[in-house]
Amino acid sequence: MSVLDEWTDRIASEHTDTDRQGPDPTGDAVLRAMSDARSVDDFDMRHLRYFLTVVRAGTVSAAAQELRISQPSLSQQIRRLEQRVGAALFIRSSRGVELTTGGRAFLREIQGIPSQLRSAIAAAAPAPQAWPVGVCGGVPAEVLIEVQNALSGSRPDGSRETGGKLRMRSVDAADQGELLRHGEIAFGIVRLPIPMPHVVRAVVRDEPLGLVMAREHPLAAHPELTWRDLARQRLLWYEEGCAPGFAETVPAHLAQLGWNSVLHPVNQDQHALFLHALQTTADLVALRPHHAVEREPHLVWRPLPTSRPPRERLAVIAASDCRTARLLRKVAAERGWAFVAD
Repeated sequence: MSVLDEWTDRIASEHTDTDRQGPDPTGDAVLRAMSDARSVDDFDMRHLRYFLTVVRAGTVSAAAQELRISQPSLSQQIRRLEQRVGAALFIRSSRGVELTTGGRAFLREIQGIPSQLRSAIAAAAPAPQAWPVGVCGGVPAEVLIEVQNALSGSRPDGSRETGGKLRMRSVDAADQGELLRHGEIAFGIVRLPIPMPHVVRAVVRDEPLGLVMAREHPLAAHPELTWRDLARQRLLWYEEGCAPGFAETVPAHLAQLGWNSVLHPVNQDQHALFLHALQTTADLVALRPHHAVEREPHLVWRPLPTSRPPRERLAVIAASDCRTARLLRKVAAERGWAFVAD
């Protein structure tokens, strides 16, 4: 929980009766906030965003590219921030940047400010705001629709409650933890397991994986397959870093079952590339739940030769100890999604 979260929770508990009657513009909390605001008048939210982006990117050049500004300009803005703080925030080297002790303390105290400010704006806005949602590669459209309906306030019968809209965009699972922590996305959609601390998870889909191959594949004529059939097959898989946790545990599970598959990495965000690879490579198969490809005329699905196949678990995640985590817990209970807290 950020310092601002702790402060606002404390103030809320101290002034419950006052809140019922309306805010007191002369109250102690407001006066303290005015004093604090005067002391940081010359701070710019843009500088906090620049600082957080450099922390996440690891180098000034990578952060400048992400922010779409020049590297010298970003370096100058970071120096201005350090001058205002009165301490060096980064140690520069040829390998990139590392946080100083002061930089780590600064990060710890300010990383909740962007999301806190956005929550304040959303609370005061007259209309529902859009929740930014990061989506990992290869998530079926029906899962996106289910998440959209659940989090935006739509009921399964089509009626609606008051709720925010979602703005979904493609984000690698490996990047979603940092984006959640910095408030750049409100929710993420990932495959479990994923090594990500300080997040809550609500499992939307949990299904066994089976083999997928082109209709012209030599094994497509076999109604049942054996591990021996698969011994010479390569597995179309995720590019490095795209599905951390899941991308390591599934091949390890297959190896325990008897198939030490050779991995063939492909960009899973592009369905056309997925299809093209399967249709043009004779010894290539993939893994998907049955429903994900049952309407695809160019592909064939076969069960794995085991009673305990690896599973695909798609989950919505949110940062712990925040408004979105509480909302996700409530939605999970209403929808029957399995909810897992840190």
